[in-house]
Amino acid sequence: MESVVVTAAEGAMKTLLGKLGSFLSQEPRLLGGVRGELQYIKDELESMNAFLQNLAATSSHSVQVKIWMKQVREMAYDAEDCIDEFQHHFGGYCGNGIVGFIYRMKHLMYTLKVRHRIVMQVQELKVRARDVSDRYARYSGANAIVDASDSKNTTTSISTCLSLDPRQVIGFIQDDLLVGINNRRDRVLTYLRVDSDQELRVISIFGFGGLGKTTLAKAIYDSPQVKNGQFHCQAFVTVSQKIDLKALLRDMLGQLIPPASDQHVSSDIEDEHLKAIEVWDVKRLGDKLRSYLDDKRYLVILDDIWSDSAWDTFKFLLPKNHVGSVIIVTTRIRSVANYCSHLQHDYSYEIEPLNEIESKELFLRRLFGQLHECPQNIQKVSESVLKKCGGMPLAINSIAGLLASRPVKSLEEMQNLQNSLGSEMDSFSTMEKIKQILLLSYNDLPYHLKTCFLYFSIFPEDYKIKRKNVVRQWVAEGFVSDKRGQSAEQVAESYFAEFINRSIVQPLDISDSGKVKTCRIHDIMLEVIIEMSVEQNFISLMGDQHTMISYDKVRRLSLHGHGAYNLSTSLELSHIRSLSSFGDMPRALRFDRARLLRVLDLESCEFLRNRQLHHICALFHLKYLSLRRAHNIDRLPRKIKKLQSLETLDLRGKGIDKLPASFIELENLVHFRSGSSYLPHGFGRMKSILTLGLIEISDDTSWRIQEIGCLMQLEKLRIWSRDGMNKENWESLLTVIENLSRRLLSLSIETDRRTCSLPLDFSSSPPLLLRSLLLYGSLEALPSWMASLDNLVKLTLGGTKLEEDDIQILQKLPRLFSLRLWFAFAVEKFVVAP
Repeated sequence: MESVVVTAAEGAMKTLLGKLGSFLSQEPRLLGGVRGELQYIKDELESMNAFLQNLAATSSHSVQVKIWMKQVREMAYDAEDCIDEFQHHFGGYCGNGIVGFIYRMKHLMYTLKVRHRIVMQVQELKVRARDVSDRYARYSGANAIVDASDSKNTTTSISTCLSLDPRQVIGFIQDDLLVGINNRRDRVLTYLRVDSDQELRVISIFGFGGLGKTTLAKAIYDSPQVKNGQFHCQAFVTVSQKIDLKALLRDMLGQLIPPASDQHVSSDIEDEHLKAIEVWDVKRLGDKLRSYLDDKRYLVILDDIWSDSAWDTFKFLLPKNHVGSVIIVTTRIRSVANYCSHLQHDYSYEIEPLNEIESKELFLRRLFGQLHECPQNIQKVSESVLKKCGGMPLAINSIAGLLASRPVKSLEEMQNLQNSLGSEMDSFSTMEKIKQILLLSYNDLPYHLKTCFLYFSIFPEDYKIKRKNVVRQWVAEGFVSDKRGQSAEQVAESYFAEFINRSIVQPLDISDSGKVKTCRIHDIMLEVIIEMSVEQNFISLMGDQHTMISYDKVRRLSLHGHGAYNLSTSLELSHIRSLSSFGDMPRALRFDRARLLRVLDLESCEFLRNRQLHHICALFHLKYLSLRRAHNIDRLPRKIKKLQSLETLDLRGKGIDKLPASFIELENLVHFRSGSSYLPHGFGRMKSILTLGLIEISDDTSWRIQEIGCLMQLEKLRIWSRDGMNKENWESLLTVIENLSRRLLSLSIETDRRTCSLPLDFSSSPPLLLRSLLLYGSLEALPSWMASLDNLVKLTLGGTKLEEDDIQILQKLPRLFSLRLWFAFAVEKFVVAP
């Protein structure tokens, strides 16, 4: 049975127990005299784990219990550190016979001091395990262990992880659950109708957190009245309390300036103007913004403005033209709203809580999936629960999401929920009520989800969290393991889907195939989980408004924003498992001091240099490394091969074209993403790879085709051919794709559409399992085999010269959800018949 993960204490326990079991199965001569101590530690921790399972049934604990759980957690972390170091120094294969004996003797001589130190650590851990166990019994007694069946404040979750229908997500965001939004949206839209000669106007939307200000602004932004060409360009950016002006200006320009007409279909290949602004300073970005918008009628939504000074910054940057432009500001502060919209032609709208009818409608839609009559036996209790929500959509969605995860919506469930909210909530402020309801949603999570959810606390407020990134980081941290024929990543995906189902994670961007690409955590929920995470030493935060370094050893460090960090040599980094940078990177930081790192996320880090990457090569446990858009990195060190645990490497948006020859020795690499890389000879030996791209192929590098053919586990492949290939090489590539067809789920083939043909005549069997297919190049007609892709969900065609008859082939695809056509047809229009 999977180990329990309820709090940070049990999260630490889960990974450790698995490692101890595996470690004790090794040869006795490897463990030497520490086998007995390790077995004792394992037995003690298993007993403690049983106590933790009982404690997990209650949402609140005494001070004594919290201290004991803290001691268990820190001991588990230290024990895992010890095992990781032992494995690094002594876990390698030495060989058999005389050669193996000589190697072992030589290695033993070199590592005597290390072995002695680790043996002493194990013995100390044994004493600590005994003391922690005795201390709890001494101060608490047997009666202090809480039995789940006796707890009165329990809301036991019987939820299981659900798969998420992508169509359900889209409905959730756009229509079905936006109760009360239409009237509010239409009221603001009446003021949004503009005359072409009208001066710039500002509309402010204000109200408490959790009332749906962002939802209302997004509904306005996505409304037909806005999308029908009323404005020349528009952008939606989230400002938040701490402004990263450079990042906001980049985001705004990226939305306002349309892509070039010959831009590649693939989202991973950035347009030239977007590449350029990545390295611009604030002044140049501001100048570009003003000059571009000067004569255009624009709509800009500034979500979550917190101060007058923040508004002054954007007021200066956005030109006051007289062509009917509009700025919409959302804020939870009345004085800020008044300050933003203080002119006679401006408009201020206060969003109010949902009324009783709207609250009930939102609750029932979320609970039953449609407007459904509430069963008579639970109607009265549900009205009492809704009253405590105070008409706040965030609270109602959270409560309904909690109940919707239960297979049975019974009176008993509703009464338990009512009891959990408690009568004392009536005296709480609006904000405290919301926090209590969100805390209840967290406490209701099943044991295997709590640690994964706490992990969201590493991200800054209003940060767009990429689904794939966080899922793979969970796996790298050891929070998720494979089970029942599913890989660890597939299990993690189901966890993410559960958070969406429960409405405690808010989906933002949806892919063409209907999957959630990015999400966010509401800032009030973020406050709740940050407080818990810091208290339990799950994370440490630095930068912006945070200086939350735990009094214990730092286990996960998250750097936010721009500014000077006090990361001196006095900060102990040797126990860090995760380091994420969301802004500047301290120049003095030495990665080789953090030798136990598993996750290193340096996306968009501006101050990272090539020389610092050499220290990364010492991180022998590193599983996840992102250097995406780390602008000053143009090469990887030759010693990259030392990262033998590395599973995910993201180099997209970088200038790294050529990889070192030692790259092919990363035998455990699973996901490799790059803007365009010239992979070295021998990469076909990397048998674990599931995701490979972007890889460039031409007649001069046709040897890469055969290398790709050796990667029989490939599930996602992206190929770019700038200069095209001759017929023989195209045929070889198609043969390789046929051989990979038993596992291939996503395929992208991109060429220079103006000069390169795209022959796609498979000789035997095309990849029939494909779910996503992208073709960009000169293609005169759709191949007949495309009609056989029964599993295809997403199809993108670009630069082709298709005729109207080709649409008949597309009509035969039973599961096609997204069809994207980018300069794909030779005719001006075509008709899609039912």
